[in-house]
Amino acid sequence: GKDFNKMSKQLKETITKIINLNKANARFVPTEFFKFLKKESILDVTLGDQTQEEMTILFSDIRSFTSLSEKMSPQENFNFLNTYLSMVAPAIRNHNGFIDKYIGDAIMALFPGNPANCLKAAFEMLHSLKDFNKERIATGEQPIEVGIGMHTGNLMLGIIGEKERLDSTVISDAVNLASRLEGLTKMYGASIVMSGSTLKKIKDISPDL
Repeated sequence: GKDFNKMSKQLKETITKIINLNKANARFVPTEFFKFLKKESILDVTLGDQTQEEMTILFSDIRSFTSLSEKMSPQENFNFLNTYLSMVAPAIRNHNGFIDKYIGDAIMALFPGNPANCLKAAFEMLHSLKDFNKERIATGEQPIEVGIGMHTGNLMLGIIGEKERLDSTVISDAVNLASRLEGLTKMYGASIVMSGSTLKKIKDISPDL
């Protein structure tokens, strides 16, 4: 009985460890990637796995981040970014999107299905930003502005690298276009710039979005 109890305890601990490892891994590689690649988990993924999908890409960037970050220490930079991302990033998940990657202060997110979800997420991100800025103003810091670009198009989701170092990635002109549209927000003084292909696919742009 003693040996069985010991074995049972070890088994439970191993299962808990595997569950926690899977949860931790999902924070680094979006589980949506495996779903689109028709894989059960990261264990089934191999180099060269790929699929083509139509999605709406959201690109978001903090304006003048370089000059802002130069005034901060490395630790302050990380704290600032993590506070900012924890405020705005949940909006993406709230509207059926997933974050592909963080590129410094930029967020690249993907929205399968209805592009209206992407616009709803962008509105919620801007709303969260207002709260973030209220906190910054209260502590005597300057408020920040972001630009959001969005475009709907075909993209390739897949696994690149070599046998010892794999990575999930998205390859598409559509990604570059979403990034360029985000850049245009500065020129137009707008918070959101979307492409015609996204606009055409959004049936109803009403205030209750």
